[in-house]
Amino acid sequence: MNVTLVPQHMVDNIWPNVKDGFQRASDRFGGDLTVGELWQMCRGGQAFLFVVHDDQKIVAATAWRPELWGSGPKFRCMALYGKGMSEWMPALHEKVRQTAIQCGATALLSEGRLGWQKVFPKAKVLRAVYEEAI
Repeated sequence: MNVTLVPQHMVDNIWPNVKDGFQRASDRFGGDLTVGELWQMCRGGQAFLFVVHDDQKIVAATAWRPELWGSGPKFRCMALYGKGMSEWMPALHEKVRQTAIQCGATALLSEGRLGWQKVFPKAKVLRAVYEEAI
C-alpha cells in the first residue's frame, strides 16, 4: 500500500473518490463536521488530505489540520475511513507524523470511540480525544 499526501491543487480531482467513504464514516459515527466542510478545508489549504492506495484504487483516506492549543501546537485528525487498517495504518501513521513534525506540531490529536486506543496505543485519552506526543 502507498500513502500519498494529496497536493492542494489535486484535491478536486481526488475528492470524488473519497467523499463517499468520508460520508459513510460521518453517518456511522456522527460528528460536528460535514463532508462538504471537510472538502472546503482540504481544497482551501486548511487541512491536509492523505490517501492510502494500491495500483488500482483508494482504500482509505484521512484529513488532518494543524491547530494551536493552549498546551501547544497539535496536528488534529478531522476524519478517517478505510478497510483493512492493519495493512496500512503503520505507514499512514508515519506519514501523518512526519507531516505533523514539519508543521511544527508536538502531538497528534484524534477523537472517536474508545476502540481507537488499539490504533494509537501510545496516545493519552483526553475525554474521548486522543493525544499522542511526537
